Amino acid sequence: MKLCRKLLLTIGREYGSGEKIITEILSHDLNIPVFDKNLISMIAKKHGFDEAALASSDERLANPFFEPYTPYGTAESGTLAERLFIHQAEIIKEEANRGSAIFVGRCANDILRHYDDVISIFIFAPKAARIKRVMELEHISDAAAAEKDLRRVDKARRAYYQFYTDKRWGSPEGMDLLINSASAGPEAAAHTIEDYLRRRGYIED
Repeated sequence: MKLCRKLLLTIGREYGSGEKIITEILSHDLNIPVFDKNLISMIAKKHGFDEAALASSDERLANPFFEPYTPYGTAESGTLAERLFIHQAEIIKEEANRGSAIFVGRCANDILRHYDDVISIFIFAPKAARIKRVMELEHISDAAAAEKDLRRVDKARRAYYQFYTDKRWGSPEGMDLLINSASAGPEAAAHTIEDYLRRRGYIED
Protein backbone atom coordinates (compact mmCIF):
# COMPACT_ATOMS: atom_id res chain seq x y z
CA MET A 1 0.00 0.00 0.00
CA LYS A 2 1.11 3.57 -0.55
CA LEU A 3 -0.15 7.09 -0.04
CA CYS A 4 -1.48 8.74 -3.15
CA ARG A 5 -1.87 12.22 -1.60
CA LYS A 6 -0.55 14.18 1.34
CA LEU A 7 -1.80 13.03 4.72
CA LEU A 8 -1.60 14.79 8.08
CA LEU A 9 -2.92 12.27 10.58
CA THR A 10 -3.56 13.51 14.12
CA ILE A 11 -4.23 11.00 16.88
CA GLY A 12 -5.72 11.82 20.26
CA ARG A 13 -5.79 9.01 22.78
CA GLU A 14 -6.72 7.83 26.23
CA TYR A 15 -3.83 6.54 28.31
CA GLY A 16 -3.41 2.81 27.87
CA SER A 17 -5.46 2.63 24.68
CA GLY A 18 -2.62 1.12 22.64
CA GLU A 19 -1.92 4.09 20.40
CA LYS A 20 1.83 3.36 20.31
CA ILE A 21 1.26 0.03 18.58
CA ILE A 22 -1.31 1.60 16.28
CA THR A 23 0.94 4.48 15.21
CA GLU A 24 3.91 2.15 14.69
CA ILE A 25 1.84 0.02 12.32
CA LEU A 26 0.54 3.06 10.46
CA SER A 27 4.01 4.60 10.21
CA HIS A 28 5.45 1.35 8.83
CA ASP A 29 2.63 0.62 6.38
CA LEU A 30 2.34 4.20 5.08
CA ASN A 31 6.08 4.97 5.31
CA ILE A 32 5.57 8.30 7.08
CA PRO A 33 7.14 9.64 10.30
CA VAL A 34 5.49 9.81 13.72
CA PHE A 35 5.87 12.85 15.95
CA ASP A 36 5.16 12.05 19.57
CA LYS A 37 7.62 12.13 22.48
CA ASN A 38 10.42 12.66 19.98
CA LEU A 39 9.26 16.29 19.78
CA ILE A 40 10.83 16.75 23.22
CA SER A 41 14.35 15.87 22.07
CA MET A 42 13.88 17.93 18.90
CA ILE A 43 12.97 21.01 20.94
CA ALA A 44 15.71 20.44 23.52
CA LYS A 45 18.31 20.21 20.76
CA LYS A 46 16.98 23.20 18.81
CA HIS A 47 16.45 25.60 21.72
CA GLY A 48 18.92 24.38 24.31
CA PHE A 49 16.41 23.21 26.93
CA ASP A 50 17.04 20.47 29.44
CA GLU A 51 15.32 17.41 27.95
CA ALA A 52 14.30 15.93 31.31
CA ALA A 53 12.71 19.22 32.36
CA LEU A 54 10.77 19.39 29.11
CA ALA A 55 9.58 15.80 29.49
CA SER A 56 8.17 16.59 32.94
CA SER A 57 6.07 19.39 31.40
CA ASP A 58 4.91 17.50 28.32
CA GLU A 59 1.10 17.63 27.82
CA ARG A 60 0.65 19.20 31.25
CA LEU A 61 -0.50 22.62 32.34
CA ALA A 62 2.00 24.73 34.24
CA ASN A 63 1.88 24.82 38.02
CA PRO A 64 2.58 28.50 38.83
CA PHE A 65 3.62 27.66 42.39
CA PHE A 66 6.38 25.24 41.42
CA GLU A 67 7.41 25.98 37.84
CA PRO A 68 9.99 28.67 37.03
CA TYR A 69 8.59 31.62 35.14
CA THR A 70 10.37 33.88 32.69
CA PRO A 71 8.84 37.39 32.40
CA TYR A 72 7.14 38.33 29.15
CA GLY A 73 9.17 40.54 26.88
CA THR A 74 12.20 38.26 27.02
CA ALA A 75 13.28 35.88 24.28
CA GLU A 76 11.76 32.90 26.10
CA SER A 77 8.83 34.24 28.14
CA GLY A 78 6.28 32.32 30.18
CA THR A 79 6.49 29.04 32.07
CA LEU A 80 8.38 26.07 30.70
CA ALA A 81 5.09 24.30 29.92
CA GLU A 82 3.84 27.33 27.96
CA ARG A 83 7.07 27.62 26.01
CA LEU A 84 7.00 23.89 25.31
CA PHE A 85 3.51 24.15 23.82
CA ILE A 86 4.58 27.04 21.58
CA HIS A 87 7.67 25.21 20.33
CA GLN A 88 5.77 21.97 19.78
CA ALA A 89 3.18 23.85 17.73
CA GLU A 90 5.96 25.38 15.64
CA ILE A 91 7.53 22.01 14.88
CA ILE A 92 4.15 20.39 14.16
CA LYS A 93 3.45 23.10 11.58
CA GLU A 94 6.96 22.85 10.12
CA GLU A 95 6.65 19.09 9.68
CA ALA A 96 3.11 19.46 8.28
CA ASN A 97 4.47 21.87 5.68
CA ARG A 98 7.24 19.40 4.86
CA GLY A 99 5.01 16.43 4.03
CA SER A 100 2.85 13.58 5.28
CA ALA A 101 3.17 12.72 8.96
CA ILE A 102 1.44 11.33 12.04
CA PHE A 103 1.09 13.59 15.07
CA VAL A 104 0.17 12.08 18.43
CA GLY A 105 -1.60 14.23 21.05
CA ARG A 106 -0.29 17.71 21.85
CA CYS A 107 -3.41 19.40 20.43
CA ALA A 108 -2.19 18.67 16.89
CA ASN A 109 -5.72 18.44 15.50
CA ASP A 110 -6.39 21.99 16.66
CA ILE A 111 -2.96 23.34 15.70
CA LEU A 112 -3.51 22.04 12.15
CA ARG A 113 -7.21 22.92 11.93
CA HIS A 114 -6.64 25.32 9.00
CA TYR A 115 -4.53 22.84 7.01
CA ASP A 116 -5.80 20.72 4.16
CA ASP A 117 -5.49 16.92 4.18
CA VAL A 118 -5.89 16.58 7.96
CA ILE A 119 -7.56 13.44 9.30
CA SER A 120 -8.17 13.48 13.06
CA ILE A 121 -8.73 10.32 15.08
CA PHE A 122 -9.38 9.65 18.76
CA ILE A 123 -8.51 6.25 20.23
CA PHE A 124 -10.24 5.04 23.38
CA ALA A 125 -10.89 1.79 25.23
CA PRO A 126 -12.85 0.58 28.28
CA LYS A 127 -11.14 1.31 31.60
CA ALA A 128 -10.53 -2.36 32.43
CA ALA A 129 -8.64 -2.91 29.17
CA ARG A 130 -6.58 0.22 29.69
CA ILE A 131 -5.70 -0.70 33.27
CA LYS A 132 -4.48 -4.08 32.07
CA ARG A 133 -2.34 -2.47 29.37
CA VAL A 134 -0.88 0.09 31.80
CA MET A 135 0.02 -2.73 34.20
CA GLU A 136 1.85 -4.51 31.38
CA LEU A 137 3.59 -1.43 29.98
CA GLU A 138 4.64 0.08 33.29
CA HIS A 139 5.27 -3.25 35.05
CA ILE A 140 2.73 -2.44 37.76
CA SER A 141 1.44 -5.45 39.69
CA ASP A 142 -1.35 -3.65 41.55
CA ALA A 143 -4.48 -2.83 39.52
CA ALA A 144 -5.48 -0.02 41.89
CA ALA A 145 -2.10 1.67 41.42
CA ALA A 146 -2.40 1.32 37.64
CA GLU A 147 -5.89 2.84 37.72
CA LYS A 148 -4.60 5.77 39.77
CA ASP A 149 -1.83 6.32 37.23
CA LEU A 150 -4.37 6.12 34.41
CA ARG A 151 -6.65 8.72 36.02
CA ARG A 152 -3.69 11.04 36.63
CA VAL A 153 -2.47 10.95 33.02
CA ASP A 154 -5.95 11.27 31.50
CA LYS A 155 -6.76 14.17 33.83
CA ALA A 156 -3.58 16.00 32.80
CA ARG A 157 -4.22 15.41 29.09
CA ARG A 158 -7.83 16.52 29.42
CA ALA A 159 -6.92 19.76 31.21
CA TYR A 160 -4.10 20.48 28.75
CA TYR A 161 -6.23 19.87 25.66
CA GLN A 162 -9.24 21.81 26.89
CA PHE A 163 -7.08 24.76 28.02
CA TYR A 164 -5.32 25.18 24.68
CA THR A 165 -8.18 24.29 22.33
CA ASP A 166 -11.36 25.28 24.19
CA LYS A 167 -12.76 21.91 23.06
CA ARG A 168 -13.78 18.88 25.12
CA TRP A 169 -11.14 16.14 25.14
CA GLY A 170 -12.46 12.88 23.74
CA SER A 171 -15.44 14.58 22.12
CA PRO A 172 -16.43 13.76 18.53
CA GLU A 173 -16.12 17.49 17.81
CA GLY A 174 -13.43 18.01 15.18
CA MET A 175 -12.76 14.26 14.84
CA ASP A 176 -13.14 12.19 11.68
CA LEU A 177 -13.05 8.83 13.44
CA LEU A 178 -13.32 7.49 17.00
CA ILE A 179 -12.02 3.97 17.56
CA ASN A 180 -12.41 1.54 20.46
CA SER A 181 -9.02 -0.19 20.29
CA ALA A 182 -10.11 -2.94 22.72
CA SER A 183 -12.92 -4.25 20.53
CA ALA A 184 -10.56 -6.21 18.27
CA GLY A 185 -7.11 -5.09 19.43
CA PRO A 186 -4.64 -2.35 18.39
CA GLU A 187 -3.57 -4.16 15.22
CA ALA A 188 -7.16 -4.37 13.98
CA ALA A 189 -7.66 -0.72 14.96
CA ALA A 190 -4.68 0.27 12.78
CA HIS A 191 -6.12 -1.68 9.85
CA THR A 192 -9.51 -0.03 10.41
CA ILE A 193 -7.83 3.36 10.14
CA GLU A 194 -6.08 2.28 6.97
CA ASP A 195 -9.36 1.10 5.48
CA TYR A 196 -10.91 4.46 6.34
CA LEU A 197 -8.01 6.29 4.68
CA ARG A 198 -8.39 4.07 1.64
CA ARG A 199 -12.07 4.98 1.37
CA ARG A 200 -11.17 8.67 1.69
CA GLY A 201 -8.76 8.40 -1.22
CA TYR A 202 -5.47 8.64 0.69
CA ILE A 203 -4.28 5.06 0.12
CA GLU A 204 -4.00 2.88 -2.94
CA ASP A 205 -2.90 -0.77 -2.92
